[in-house]
Amino acid sequence: MDFLEYQLYSSSKSESHKKKRFRSRYIVFILYTLLGLYFAYKNENKSIGGIIASLGLLWFAFYPIYAKWNYKRHFKKHVEENYKNRINKPVEIDFDENYVNAKDFTSESKINGTELKELIETKNHFFIKLTTDLSLIVPKHSIENQTEFKKRVTELGAEYVDELNWKWK
Repeated sequence: MDFLEYQLYSSSKSESHKKKRFRSRYIVFILYTLLGLYFAYKNENKSIGGIIASLGLLWFAFYPIYAKWNYKRHFKKHVEENYKNRINKPVEIDFDENYVNAKDFTSESKINGTELKELIETKNHFFIKLTTDLSLIVPKHSIENQTEFKKRVTELGAEYVDELNWKWK
């Protein structure tokens, strides 16, 4: 799903999302460890403290897997809810001298080439990011000549960003 991959890519580059994932991983780990230590020293039976501290360690070890799954599930629901009328609808993009023309089933847009900020290339998509931080999502399989496409977009002023090794994690 093109919209889902874009959402995941954007999330992986978002500083606030990175900080949130970092805090979730470390704060829960620290809280469980401190709680475990408290119970270990407070009670004669140190096993309860050890169990609680072990839960913190398990959280720390497996949180990246959980977060990857949870964020993907969240964004999938978001895309299904907010883009349901746009999924699997054809969009036509062509270029003239100074503009990108985009036409879908409801509208036509003429985007000045100076408004193109970045051309981000991932394994399966091109994301044309505009200066307004909106993006055009272009699946690679829909482009006949990818080299010419990249050349044309960068000629209009977009900075090329190689993210071919990007993977959602």
